Amino acid sequence: MIYNCCNENRKAAVLSNPTINGVDYLEVLDHEAIPLASPRQRTLLLHCLKPVPATVTPFNILISGGESITGITCLWTGPASAPPPQATAQESAYFQSLPDAANTLVIRTDKAGDFSPYKLRLVNQVTTAREDPFELTEALSGFDLELSEIEFSFKVECGPDFDCAPPPCDCPRDLPAPPAINYLAKDYGSFRSVMLDRMSQLLANWDATSEADLGIALTEVLAYVGDHLSYQQDAVATEAYIQTARSRISLRRHALLVDYHVHDGANARVWMHVQVKAQMTLHKADTRFYTFAPGMPSDLKPGSGNEEKALLAGVVVFEPMQEAELFPEHNQLTFYTWGDTDCCLPAGATEATLLGTLSNLQPGDVLIFQEMMGPQTGKAADADLRHRCAVRLTRVTTQDGQGNTLADPLFEEGTGKPITSAAQKPAPVTEIQWSQDDALPFPLCLSSTYVDSNGETQFLPGVSAALGNIVLADQGISFSGVALPTVPPPTLFEPPNPAGNRCQPGPRVPLPVHYR
Repeated sequence: MIYNCCNENRKAAVLSNPTINGVDYLEVLDHEAIPLASPRQRTLLLHCLKPVPATVTPFNILISGGESITGITCLWTGPASAPPPQATAQESAYFQSLPDAANTLVIRTDKAGDFSPYKLRLVNQVTTAREDPFELTEALSGFDLELSEIEFSFKVECGPDFDCAPPPCDCPRDLPAPPAINYLAKDYGSFRSVMLDRMSQLLANWDATSEADLGIALTEVLAYVGDHLSYQQDAVATEAYIQTARSRISLRRHALLVDYHVHDGANARVWMHVQVKAQMTLHKADTRFYTFAPGMPSDLKPGSGNEEKALLAGVVVFEPMQEAELFPEHNQLTFYTWGDTDCCLPAGATEATLLGTLSNLQPGDVLIFQEMMGPQTGKAADADLRHRCAVRLTRVTTQDGQGNTLADPLFEEGTGKPITSAAQKPAPVTEIQWSQDDALPFPLCLSSTYVDSNGETQFLPGVSAALGNIVLADQGISFSGVALPTVPPPTLFEPPNPAGNRCQPGPRVPLPVHYR
């Protein structure tokens, strides 16, 4: 599953569908639970929602995951109601005695896994599925796209055997009384006096006063080091607050704590979301984005000559940095949650499903995921503006492994209701992925249920959306046909080299002219 949902309606939809099957849960057999004389943790019982087909072979079982033990393969498989001949008589009797033997698929692996999580997938062909970056496009024919895989662990019966911390001592030792130390000592002289006073208490017969004495020398060295550390402590305390910081790097670090990146003088850039009514090509040389300001000129098209007036009025101008092909269906894209409700994209997600066949969506396009309304009120004013991030798509698919249009066969297009007749059209979907560098930094709510002011329960779809037609823009405005003044001659020069030949002086080296 891509999403985390509170109400999972997928299994109920599969049970009501006459042709589609799905995975319910998985068991790992171990000799501690059932003494079958089978190899430990190598027999998997995959419980399905409906009878499993007898045509499933080891080439339809793909097991991925693991840290120290990887590459686990299936040796043999078959329905529990008709176990394969490789199973022993005792195993066959147990498999056939299961209450849902017809719905259970027995899988024998070549080895047991480690303590890390694994994923078992039912696919059409293991080799093709291992190379396909989209998991649901290679789901086994006859199985639901979402319920054709399951995560599990081989070590269900293995308890943790980690070392524990020793219990604390019931009778701790009495610590000696701390010495009287003047904590107000902050410089070389006070550190030296404190240490000499302490030495006088510990060594009553030591009365050395000469600077050549080894004890005096060590005391003065330690006092010097203490004075240096004290200075560093004061400097750190000074730079720890914006009001007292004196270095630029300290202020940049303070700004970074609130996610504000102080740059060294570069202008701003922004992802601009453009809404269009028809397909069009955006040309960067003919396009400008600007803010409104009182007294601004009415025309800001390139070549209008109103650039200086706009800047004097306080207009902030951005110019696109790229050519872009814009489509009206990309104005706002809807997330598809496969019939489940109260769903969210978890933090760290790098994959999602969009509603519709978005054939014009390509790898390299940028989408902005944004919360459009408050999950508990349904009002746009209550949307959390921090729940907004941009991702660059790395993979997009609108087809499954057989080249068919990717669609949800359980729910109808437009209504979202379960399909009960052949006249209903399945909902088309598009699967997208983005890189790990753009992984979601927060959970993105997609749908929610809340209680309104009248005490009635309200279901709220479309809490968040994906915005397409994103163009990268750069702050600034380009002037054309402007004659720049001549660069003035230099007035400052580098001093002559004192090691040079003063009898044959070389040409003077000018310093760069500051030209604005």
